[in-house]
Amino acid sequence: MKKTFSFFLLLSFAVSGFAQNGRMIADIKSHTDGTAVWWAGHNSWIIKSGGLVVTTDLWLENGSRMAPAPITPEEMASVIDISFVTHAHGDHFNEYTSKVLLEQSNCIFVMPESCLAVAKKLGIPDQRIVVAKPREPFEVKGIKVEPLRAIHGNANFAIYYEANLQDCGYVLNIDGKRFLQPGDSYLLEDHLFAKDIDVLFFSPTEHNMYIDRSTILINALQPDYIFPQHHSTVKVSEENRFWAKGYPEEVKIWIDDELKNRYHVFEIGEKKLIR
Repeated sequence: MKKTFSFFLLLSFAVSGFAQNGRMIADIKSHTDGTAVWWAGHNSWIIKSGGLVVTTDLWLENGSRMAPAPITPEEMASVIDISFVTHAHGDHFNEYTSKVLLEQSNCIFVMPESCLAVAKKLGIPDQRIVVAKPREPFEVKGIKVEPLRAIHGNANFAIYYEANLQDCGYVLNIDGKRFLQPGDSYLLEDHLFAKDIDVLFFSPTEHNMYIDRSTILINALQPDYIFPQHHSTVKVSEENRFWAKGYPEEVKIWIDDELKNRYHVFEIGEKKLIR
């Protein structure tokens, strides 16, 4: 009896996961009016505007996630135009996801020089790579891109021993809106100097901006949309807590009421319109 119950319980989770996947890709494909964002967990954002679909740090591998990703790499490959990557860690430049995108889509990969070794390992051809360098703006498929410096943190609020000055965050200019994706980084003046940010993605983890520096960034930029990331995706343990555990609700406590009205903690798979 217990085995039968366990089988049907697992089956129900699987069916739920497939149904959720189906809903998300259908929603992306059917969206035609204005700009929208979806959260696939961690730093994985999907932005669609005017028929163009771009993503940041797309990680759709299910191994260490608490629940299945809301969309599969194969489904994502059917719509994606540009995959933006901030650094080479596997939860940001995910080899499994990127290999599917390479083989089943024609998307462009935008990445810093620190990711080129992984790109070569995956066999991504040069003609599908745009190399981003901090503080050197460029344009790709009509999107103006402003790469920012990113300095990776680690446990105990320390700068990562292997931090790479080639890593990037991005300001993406999409349909008149400016999206800031810092990647994995401590708070830098590069972030505070960003102008007219409409949509802010930020990571309130110990190895990124945590609570206090996240609050400083939000107060400085006063964005219209404030979306925490790098939380509620990975099974948390004592070993990974410094990067897997985020503190979005704690950040919200420390911002004023007007900013609270602009602050939204996504459920994985959720969509929001950017107006």
